[in-house]
Amino acid sequence: MEKYTEVMKHSLQLTETMVEGLSHIQKQLSEGKYLEATQLLTDVISGYASIENSVRPVLIALEKEGQVEGHLDDVRKNMGQVVTLLEEENFGTVQEVIQFTLLPNVKKLKEEMETVFKPDIVS
Repeated sequence: MEKYTEVMKHSLQLTETMVEGLSHIQKQLSEGKYLEATQLLTDVISGYASIENSVRPVLIALEKEGQVEGHLDDVRKNMGQVVTLLEEENFGTVQEVIQFTLLPNVKKLKEEMETVFKPDIVS
C-alpha cells in the first residue's frame, strides 16, 4: 500500500480544497458574482475528477471500494445538478443545492476517505 500513500494524502488534501472552494462559490453567488462562481466551480469539478480517477484504483487495491464508491457517485450527481442549474441561470437553486446537498456530500466523502485511508497513511 505504500505506493498509494501519496495518492491518498493528496486526495484528502484536494477534498479539503473542494470544501473551501464550494464555500467560496456560495459567497460569490450571494454577492452576484456569477461568472467568478462558475469559473471556480470548473476548478472544483476538475479537482473532483482528479480525485475520482486516482482514488478508484486505490480503493480496489484496498478492497474497500464499496465504502467510498457511493459518496463519489453522490458528489458526481450533485455536481451535474449544479452545472445544469448554472446553465439555466437558476442561481438561487444553485446556492441551495451547494449548501444542502453538494457541500455536505463532499464532507461525507472526505470523512469516509479519511476513515478508509487513515490506517495506511499513519503506518
